[in-house]
Amino acid sequence: MITGLKETTINGKSYSLRYTWAVLAEVAEKYGDSPNLFQPETVAFVGSVGMRENHPEMTPEKLMELSPPLIPFANDVQQALQWAYFGDQGVPDGDG
Repeated sequence: MITGLKETTINGKSYSLRYTWAVLAEVAEKYGDSPNLFQPETVAFVGSVGMRENHPEMTPEKLMELSPPLIPFANDVQQALQWAYFGDQGVPDGDG
């Protein structure tokens, strides 16, 4: 498994989200450590930078135009971000 990699589906087509350290830094610079993925403009930007490597046509504007269901798309973006930060171990629960 490549950390930070997740497939998402928009209008029946599969796309790869990939969050490298450089992309994580770009997201953090614009939105801080916890971007609000329930804000359409925010999830469009964060999703588009995650797609940029394999799908450069998926700009924030294109994602806003396509308007995929917000919660499923935001969940895919969030999962890819979590994998980029924590790998397959998931978010630490604070117990150790």
